[in-house]
Amino acid sequence: MKLREIGEFGLIARIKNSWPASSPRVIQGIGDDAAVSSLGPGNDLVSTVDLLIEDVHFDLSFIEPYPLGRKSLAVNLSDLAAMGATPRWLLISLALPSRLSVEFTDQFFAGMQALAQPNGVSLIGGDTSSSPDRMFVSITLLGEGKKEALVFRHGAKPGDDLYVTGTLGDSLLGLHLAKNLRGRAASPEERFLLERHFDPTPRLQEGQALAERRLARAMIDVSDGLFSDLYHICEESQVGALIWADRIPQSPAFRSLVPASPGEEWKWALRGGEDYELLFAAPPDKAEDLAALAKEWPCGITRIGRVEPRSHGLVVRDEKGPVDPSSLKGYDHFA
Repeated sequence: MKLREIGEFGLIARIKNSWPASSPRVIQGIGDDAAVSSLGPGNDLVSTVDLLIEDVHFDLSFIEPYPLGRKSLAVNLSDLAAMGATPRWLLISLALPSRLSVEFTDQFFAGMQALAQPNGVSLIGGDTSSSPDRMFVSITLLGEGKKEALVFRHGAKPGDDLYVTGTLGDSLLGLHLAKNLRGRAASPEERFLLERHFDPTPRLQEGQALAERRLARAMIDVSDGLFSDLYHICEESQVGALIWADRIPQSPAFRSLVPASPGEEWKWALRGGEDYELLFAAPPDKAEDLAALAKEWPCGITRIGRVEPRSHGLVVRDEKGPVDPSSLKGYDHFA
């Protein structure tokens, strides 16, 4: 069944009926001109929005609607994770070509819901429109965080250590594989990398723990590449940074398949975006606490560098010395 057969209001009713009842903190959800929700005392509202465009952020020739729905929400959850916030409410705007089927939208929302429910996220509204040729997804995610506990990009200080959760480069290599599999069955290592690209894990619990325990002074999620995202911290905090290339964490699957010369694998890991790991600065006296957390968290934590005075700039150093930064920048929509 095509979308043109049920129309805009039929689609909205279908979405509303497919989601469970909202949480008690939602005063008014889908069905009015605006949604109304209640914040708890002592908390701040935390908001983020992401736009995903067909043929720019995703290709429907090699991603199914269910994982697309999951990933559409995951990228927003990752933004709140980087603040140490708790997600609460979701608004979505969709522009859909009429060629898509109703079953496509059902699967898209089923994938989103599968990630929303375990993270306590309620869908409270949005908007729909037709699109002449491609799909547009815009999600606004609202959350809350305790005052004085939220983590921003501007808190890093010279002398702080730099850490990252998980491994880097997996998503970029997964995208590379998705474009080149050409119907061939994927190996276990390839399946791992494909999943890291199509179904990223937002580090919500990790971000909240770092915030609540006052372990991170500045934090960002790795969405555009480690080098590019660290640059944002440096700019906002008015600092420089040093990264040790040989400490950038890489998964065994990444190491076994990355098309790079021996000793050059870290360049893929440094440039790769959409890993949605957390990059953060922490005072040296928090090293023992972070080492303990690294043992508890399946994703782990790796110390990859330190914060320097701003005059030192942003430097990546390998065994031969400083590396030319022009080859290390991540994704830029307009570059």
